[in-house]
Amino acid sequence: LPGVDAGSLDALKALGVDAVASGDAVNISVSGWGYMGSGYTGAGGLFTALIVGLLSSMIYVKLMIHKITIKMPDNVPPAVGNAFAAIIPGCVAIYVFGIITQICVGAAGMYPNELIQKWIQAPLMGLSQNMWSAILVSFLVQLLWFFGLHGSNVMAPFIEGVYTPALLENLAYFEEHHTTKGMPYVWTRGSLDAYAQMGGSGVTLGLLIAILIFSKRKDVREVGKLAAPMGVFNINEPIIFGLPIVLNPIYLIPWLLVPPVCTLIAYLFTVGGIIPPVYVQVPWVMPVGIYAFLATGGSIMAGVVALINLGVSFLIWTPFVLLANRTQEVE
Repeated sequence: LPGVDAGSLDALKALGVDAVASGDAVNISVSGWGYMGSGYTGAGGLFTALIVGLLSSMIYVKLMIHKITIKMPDNVPPAVGNAFAAIIPGCVAIYVFGIITQICVGAAGMYPNELIQKWIQAPLMGLSQNMWSAILVSFLVQLLWFFGLHGSNVMAPFIEGVYTPALLENLAYFEEHHTTKGMPYVWTRGSLDAYAQMGGSGVTLGLLIAILIFSKRKDVREVGKLAAPMGVFNINEPIIFGLPIVLNPIYLIPWLLVPPVCTLIAYLFTVGGIIPPVYVQVPWVMPVGIYAFLATGGSIMAGVVALINLGVSFLIWTPFVLLANRTQEVE
């Protein structure tokens, strides 16, 4: 870029751009995603992406609903008409965030991503590492599920927006230092799946084992047999709605209690340095123990802790399975 002064060169470098002065020009090496550098497309930009994606979609949808679009004649092919109809909503969404960006730069000297990182993402990620915050998130997922709402999906904006960047930061730390010691975050996105959702929300794999061993009710055992193969791979809608657990007062206490207890156990093991923090993204259908082993980069002890939590869940679920034996089977 010809005619770029020293101040602009420093500004480019501050944004993570590989810029080198060469005589009267500046050579820019584009090696990452976009001119902003990896700081805007990695963990640091995830929270901003979620916010901007949500708000821009709302702007687009509202303008389309109110038909603030370019209307083409009826003889125009639908594909062409739809493309023109999207121009005004799309441009408005782009310009809204372009204006917001300029306001942020002019007023605060920082881009929106930097402001969001500093005032929203960083405080939330700090709070998320508190033991009680991890337990609360686990509890809220269960509470929502009890009323028939998909707890993980309802809590996804917080879980994905806060705990996923934590996981990515841990991964970046490992790639740089090649060790799990000193990782910045204890509890990340995969921690909940690895230690507190084996068999699905509620650690229902422990419930299935208890049912197959202790249940004397034919209807409950049939549901357990049908749900067991899927439960191994963390799919538990058949047991949640088939038993059912939703709105069932018999299973309310263990349903709300098991995941927070498992979260507490795994959190203490992690804080104590016995197992490393989760820093590898793993498909959620991985069976108990294997998920934790892979998510911690091959820690056998992490897999053992997951199995310990499964045993704890079995012990908590068993008394309520025995209690269910006393209730009348519905014909």
